[in-house]
Amino acid sequence: MARIVFMGTPDYARRVLEGLDRRDHDVIVVTKPDSPTGRHRIRTPSPVASWAVQRSLEVWRPGSLADIKEALAAWRPDYILTAAFGWILRPWLLDLPRWGAYNLHASLLPRWRGANPIAWAIRAGDSVSGVTLMRMDAGIDTGPIVDQKVVPIGPDDTTEQMTQKLADVAAQLWNETMRIQGSGPFSHHPQPETGMTTAHKFGPHDDEVDWSLSASRIHAWVRSLTPEPKASVHWGDTRIKIWDTHVENRGMGKRPGQVELDREDWIVGCGQDSLRIRRVQPPGRRAMSPGAFVRGLRDTPKDWILR
Repeated sequence: MARIVFMGTPDYARRVLEGLDRRDHDVIVVTKPDSPTGRHRIRTPSPVASWAVQRSLEVWRPGSLADIKEALAAWRPDYILTAAFGWILRPWLLDLPRWGAYNLHASLLPRWRGANPIAWAIRAGDSVSGVTLMRMDAGIDTGPIVDQKVVPIGPDDTTEQMTQKLADVAAQLWNETMRIQGSGPFSHHPQPETGMTTAHKFGPHDDEVDWSLSASRIHAWVRSLTPEPKASVHWGDTRIKIWDTHVENRGMGKRPGQVELDREDWIVGCGQDSLRIRRVQPPGRRAMSPGAFVRGLRDTPKDWILR
């Protein structure tokens, strides 16, 4: 029975952990400590911790990895498996497991190395994404590749939807690799030397829409920011979030950002074509149609412009 230390934090990791075949494995779960969330900043377990505790798995939530160094060494794991863990593994930890430390990265490496690969693949307009099982080294997503699986990106797929698809495929990839190569280190090959891109975390202004871009680019932008933090625009002095869009392959004869109401939707002029906005969320309120939002206003801006 292989001993596996699983390290992960967000919902992607939770879905990977849920899909792992644990029948012949002894698994310990390591995740980040509970963190303040929501308006009232209540300390909340990570999605991985919540799921693992409900299934009576052993869960460690250290303040730092150094805090569990001796305990991990005493447990003598065969493998370490990470999935969106969020902390860099130091050399002592990479060298700890008998048969290696591996990562299920949600991209087709070397494309989209870094912390935000799913969203950047959507934002860049990629037609495919995928999962890479790699043996970890001291670099950031630079280790040799064990295997990869390709996953198409649909024209309306959001980061939330692709996260679910890729996590399910990641679990399948690990299970298949364990069946074929288990009970020892996995064979691997170096990453290609060309085609590397970086998927950094979004900055404080990366949620703002630039209406001079084409409608298809903006649609990808919105999808990459869904479910969080969501794309945002200004309607007069009100900053609202955009939930759902669709590309209209026709021009409006209007300048970028100019709006017309089409039943319950907004049609917005873009640098090319136009964008249909089907759901918005004003501050402190639930998501609604643009039509419902406009009807609920006391005063509407003189010019119907989104900025």
